[in-house]
Amino acid sequence: MIETPSKKAVLTVRSQALGTIEIPLDQTITMCEPLAGFPDCERYALLDHLREDGTPSESVYWLQATEEPFQSFVLTDPWGIVPDYAPEISDADAAALGLRSFEGTRVLVILTMPSDPSMMTVNLRAPIVVNVARRTAKQVVLLSDAYHTRHRLSDPGDEPAERRDDERDA
Repeated sequence: MIETPSKKAVLTVRSQALGTIEIPLDQTITMCEPLAGFPDCERYALLDHLREDGTPSESVYWLQATEEPFQSFVLTDPWGIVPDYAPEISDADAAALGLRSFEGTRVLVILTMPSDPSMMTVNLRAPIVVNVARRTAKQVVLLSDAYHTRHRLSDPGDEPAERRDDERDA
């Protein structure tokens, strides 16, 4: 961590995806519970995804771990994919995040990008909910089973990738 009188405190991170980056400490968020597969990592930063011309994307972000192994996830706005997305979280999840309503929150979904772009999926079933004021976040499993963990982006309809995969295996 570096801090000078004229600059804010920053954390230098060797990101697997983004290279060596500096993250202002006031941009970090703490997960209420670690993400699956990363039990020792609770601190992340939500970063803009920069386009080739250097301008920030309005719908794609990076969730960058500030602790080893410095993993990162690509996130996106679910309403850009499913305009009528209506996430409903449990009272326990809302309490863990310190939420009384969805006001002051950001809801983002993890985007999975395989080598074949036509197979890109998002996890609509378990979004990342961020309490912006408290700088806390949690990946929550929605109360409704109307959404799926592998919603394919290239689909003209709303059929989840896992249903098509099951049919293909039959």
